[in-house]
Amino acid sequence: MKHKVSLIMTLLASVCLLASCGQNEQQAKTSSRASQSSARVKSSQLKKTDLSTIQMIGQWQSTNGMTFSFGNDGKWTYQSTSTSPASGTFQLAGAYQKQLLLKLHGLDQAIGGIGNYLGMKLSDNDQKLYIVGFGEFTPKSKIQNLTQSAKTEMSNVINTTPQTPAQQLVGTWMNTDEDAADRLTTNFDPDGHYQRFSTQTNTVESGTFTAELAQNDPSQLTLTLTTQDGVKSQESYEVNSAWTQLTSHKDQSSSIYVKNQMPDSVD
Repeated sequence: MKHKVSLIMTLLASVCLLASCGQNEQQAKTSSRASQSSARVKSSQLKKTDLSTIQMIGQWQSTNGMTFSFGNDGKWTYQSTSTSPASGTFQLAGAYQKQLLLKLHGLDQAIGGIGNYLGMKLSDNDQKLYIVGFGEFTPKSKIQNLTQSAKTEMSNVINTTPQTPAQQLVGTWMNTDEDAADRLTTNFDPDGHYQRFSTQTNTVESGTFTAELAQNDPSQLTLTLTTQDGVKSQESYEVNSAWTQLTSHKDQSSSIYVKNQMPDSVD
């Protein structure tokens, strides 16, 4: 069991860390790119996805023997040739332009049970499913549409390309500094809730959040957190144009947080 969890968590951690690669050049151009991005909103980005047409329920297999299964009961299973089966629950957080963002529970024993966000993408004909960190899958059984229910969908599921700062944040963010005294992992949900796991205290903090960009510099993000106990705090970050990296500057040092990746395309 420990081997299974360690293997899958390593895969998911590498997914987040990959998002931080090649960001130095982007950081230098963050402000101008963000301004250009906010000025151009394509009609295709605003087109709403019909969630009832998402064909992902069933069993998917890869060429190297891995299988992923998703059920309309909100449960998933994973099996590879080298590890014992893993299972848990999932909910859809976002679906747009064939990209799917799921929140999975059952892979996250190392981060306090807060869950992991996982990016996926369906091909245009729905016959291929690419899962970041795991690769490409094809149907092993008849694939059915996702049934819209509280078991399979999160509140305020995103069905267009993310438009607001809060929507852009939705996902799992991890501290890239392995030597940090406190490595934080934070989930931001589409309904405005968050969960944060601290390695220093081995505890989970949860509550609600709001996000706002500076009017004169869209690369500067202010995050306001309110815990379940009503304690409010603010955090400041520099955000890159792709919304895959947050940088916190404090006490003459920087902390970088990277987000789970979303796939680009599937042939």
